[in-house]
Amino acid sequence: MKYLLIFVASIVVAAAAHSWRARSILLDGYNIKPMTWRGSVKEGGPEMTFHGTIEEVAAQIRATEPPLTWSYIRDQHRAIRKRAEVPNITCDAVDMNSGAPLSQAWKIRDNLVHAPGTCGVEGGPGVCSRISCSGHAAAWLCNDNLSCIHPKCSDLAAHIDEIVDECQETNTGHSHRHGKTVSGQVANDDDYRVIVGYDDC
Repeated sequence: MKYLLIFVASIVVAAAAHSWRARSILLDGYNIKPMTWRGSVKEGGPEMTFHGTIEEVAAQIRATEPPLTWSYIRDQHRAIRKRAEVPNITCDAVDMNSGAPLSQAWKIRDNLVHAPGTCGVEGGPGVCSRISCSGHAAAWLCNDNLSCIHPKCSDLAAHIDEIVDECQETNTGHSHRHGKTVSGQVANDDDYRVIVGYDDC
């Protein structure tokens, strides 16, 4: 088959058994809304809309009858990073319980870089959506614009790369956080921010 369910099948949807939960400690005073994913699941197909993290979107696509598929998106994060402006990175930007396990931060990055379509957040200012979550690592997209934003999901993976590169630290606390952890945010010139840190998925 030309179009395979590579992205959807690659995700272990641990969040499927849980309701969508927001961390009240993410950003003081910010409203938490579900992400809106928009895109075509196969080339030439109609635009569709789903809500939730990219993992929850994948689960909804898998549950569709007949099954929906989308084509494999080649990992282009190196090219994306070459085009990016010099990022404004803040490490440990918010209290997210000592950071996310590094291996799980890479997982949420991979889930986004292989996703077609856009990851949307309602108009703000001060609105955040959890865009990806795996184990105890989450990525959030926070919108400080008056209007809604719809950046490409795959482009947001480049910001996760930037946070991981700059904000790693060694954690010797609880067992699920032994080794390297990461917590930080990137402020984009388009008045939105990507935040990576600890969360329960």
